[in-house]
Amino acid sequence: MRKKRGERLLALTADRFDIPGEAALGVPRVTLTGQRQVHIENHRGLLEYGPEEIAVNTAMLTVRIRGRGMEISAMTDMELAVTGQISGVELEA
Repeated sequence: MRKKRGERLLALTADRFDIPGEAALGVPRVTLTGQRQVHIENHRGLLEYGPEEIAVNTAMLTVRIRGRGMEISAMTDMELAVTGQISGVELEA
Protein backbone atom coordinates (compact mmCIF):
# COMPACT_ATOMS: atom_id res chain seq x y z
CA MET A 1 0.00 0.00 0.00
CA ARG A 2 2.76 2.45 0.97
CA LYS A 3 4.65 1.81 -2.28
CA LYS A 4 1.56 2.49 -4.43
CA ARG A 5 0.91 5.73 -2.53
CA GLY A 6 4.51 6.81 -3.09
CA GLU A 7 4.27 5.98 -6.79
CA ARG A 8 1.08 8.03 -7.09
CA LEU A 9 2.76 10.97 -5.35
CA LEU A 10 5.76 10.75 -7.69
CA ALA A 11 3.44 10.55 -10.70
CA LEU A 12 1.49 13.62 -9.57
CA THR A 13 4.69 15.56 -8.87
CA ALA A 14 6.15 14.61 -12.27
CA ASP A 15 2.91 15.65 -13.95
CA ARG A 16 2.76 18.93 -12.06
CA PHE A 17 6.33 19.90 -12.94
CA ASP A 18 6.14 18.48 -16.47
CA ILE A 19 8.88 15.90 -15.84
CA PRO A 20 8.82 12.83 -18.13
CA GLY A 21 7.45 9.75 -16.32
CA GLU A 22 10.45 7.61 -17.21
CA ALA A 23 12.76 10.06 -15.47
CA ALA A 24 10.72 10.46 -12.29
CA LEU A 25 9.35 6.96 -11.84
CA GLY A 26 12.01 4.76 -13.38
CA VAL A 27 9.54 3.72 -16.07
CA PRO A 28 11.34 1.95 -18.90
CA ARG A 29 11.44 3.58 -22.32
CA VAL A 30 11.72 1.10 -25.21
CA THR A 31 12.51 2.50 -28.65
CA LEU A 32 12.44 0.27 -31.73
CA THR A 33 14.25 1.60 -34.80
CA GLY A 34 13.15 -0.39 -37.82
CA GLN A 35 14.05 -4.06 -37.52
CA ARG A 36 17.69 -3.39 -36.65
CA GLN A 37 17.86 -1.79 -33.18
CA VAL A 38 16.09 -1.66 -29.81
CA HIS A 39 17.13 0.94 -27.25
CA ILE A 40 15.99 0.52 -23.63
CA GLU A 41 16.32 3.18 -20.95
CA ASN A 42 15.99 2.49 -17.20
CA HIS A 43 16.89 -1.20 -17.37
CA ARG A 44 17.99 -3.31 -14.42
CA GLY A 45 20.19 -5.83 -16.17
CA LEU A 46 19.99 -8.84 -18.44
CA LEU A 47 17.97 -11.95 -17.64
CA GLU A 48 18.86 -13.92 -20.80
CA TYR A 49 21.35 -13.32 -23.57
CA GLY A 50 21.75 -15.20 -26.83
CA PRO A 51 21.91 -14.57 -30.60
CA GLU A 52 18.16 -15.28 -30.99
CA GLU A 53 16.69 -13.93 -27.75
CA ILE A 54 17.61 -11.28 -25.19
CA ALA A 55 15.54 -10.66 -22.04
CA VAL A 56 16.03 -7.40 -20.18
CA ASN A 57 14.82 -6.72 -16.65
CA THR A 58 13.19 -3.38 -15.79
CA ALA A 59 11.47 -2.15 -12.65
CA MET A 60 8.01 -2.89 -14.02
CA LEU A 61 8.35 -5.64 -16.60
CA THR A 62 10.58 -7.87 -18.69
CA VAL A 63 11.40 -6.79 -22.25
CA ARG A 64 11.98 -9.86 -24.44
CA ILE A 65 13.62 -9.22 -27.82
CA ARG A 66 13.65 -11.98 -30.46
CA GLY A 67 15.46 -12.18 -33.76
CA ARG A 68 18.69 -13.35 -35.41
CA GLY A 69 22.28 -12.31 -34.92
CA MET A 70 21.40 -10.10 -31.99
CA GLU A 71 24.03 -8.57 -29.77
CA ILE A 72 24.39 -5.86 -27.16
CA SER A 73 25.98 -2.96 -29.03
CA ALA A 74 26.07 -0.58 -26.04
CA MET A 75 25.29 -0.84 -22.34
CA THR A 76 25.52 1.49 -19.36
CA ASP A 77 23.93 1.21 -15.94
CA MET A 78 20.78 2.94 -17.28
CA GLU A 79 20.71 2.33 -21.05
CA LEU A 80 21.04 -0.64 -23.34
CA ALA A 81 21.11 -1.02 -27.14
CA VAL A 82 20.45 -4.30 -28.96
CA THR A 83 21.23 -4.68 -32.67
CA GLY A 84 20.55 -7.47 -35.15
CA GLN A 85 17.66 -8.70 -37.29
CA ILE A 86 14.79 -8.12 -34.83
CA SER A 87 11.58 -10.06 -35.42
CA GLY A 88 9.69 -9.16 -32.25
CA VAL A 89 9.63 -7.31 -28.94
CA GLU A 90 7.41 -8.54 -26.08
CA LEU A 91 6.59 -6.84 -22.80
CA GLU A 92 5.91 -9.27 -19.95
CA ALA A 93 4.42 -8.12 -16.65
